Amino acid sequence: MPLSITPGLRQMALAAVYFSMMGLLVRLVPTLPAMEVVVFRTLISFCMSGFMLWYAGRSWVGKNRRLLMLRGLTGFLGLSIYIYCIQVMTLAEAVTLQYLNPIFSSMLAPWFLKEQARRREWVAILVAFSGVVLIANPTASGHWPVAFLGVLGAMCSGVSYNVVRKLGLQGEDPHVIVLYFPFIALVLASPFAAAHWVAPLGWQWLILLGIGVTTQLGQISMSRGLALERISRATVVNYVVIFLSTIFSFLIGDTISPSSLAGMGLILVALLIVSLRVPSKSPQSHQ
Repeated sequence: MPLSITPGLRQMALAAVYFSMMGLLVRLVPTLPAMEVVVFRTLISFCMSGFMLWYAGRSWVGKNRRLLMLRGLTGFLGLSIYIYCIQVMTLAEAVTLQYLNPIFSSMLAPWFLKEQARRREWVAILVAFSGVVLIANPTASGHWPVAFLGVLGAMCSGVSYNVVRKLGLQGEDPHVIVLYFPFIALVLASPFAAAHWVAPLGWQWLILLGIGVTTQLGQISMSRGLALERISRATVVNYVVIFLSTIFSFLIGDTISPSSLAGMGLILVALLIVSLRVPSKSPQSHQ
């Protein structure tokens, strides 16, 4: 069965590469509080999006402010939980739990976007969920509460992805969609960051800059990808991050349990299942 790689899937794969790089960089600054990392990440992204809109002579306001605010709020919650999990779990485990979001994206899509997930995509989602159970390892003392928090963050991201796709279908500028996310996050995260501020040291400033830049590039690619491809298929491509993050985990010396490796393998199988779909003749599949 041939691979069906649409322009939307290519954009989502590119976003996955950027986000995996961001996750690695976050793991390299474990001494900085999660909210402080959120502030730096979103400040850089906000400045980059604002500059691009100013340079292009486009409005910062957007067409649907209510949805843009919802995107910012759910994005902030998902991001904050994700960064916390990266700092307290292995990189591969935290990233894998975060990228459970296709399940929630597909569950919400019929209500939010009037899009139904296809049988093959639901199979992929169930296989991926089995992988997450292996990674969460609920029998391990002290592991399941953090794993549950990671799943909650994935749920927030699933809502956010639905909002991003809806805004894209309405013709919203990708830079405007991205702009509202750091704007909301800066407002909400700054008081917490200020209360527990830790001054970054020399090389940490460069890492924080890298976190912001990779975030911006990933957000733009993701916004474009979700505007071009149905959400239940597009978000499963995010699982390429699992493969890259596992490699990064080994490189930085993380110890990964056999059950976690098995779970990551199942999630990669899920990605293969959704990618080997026969291209649909329906024009909806390339919206």
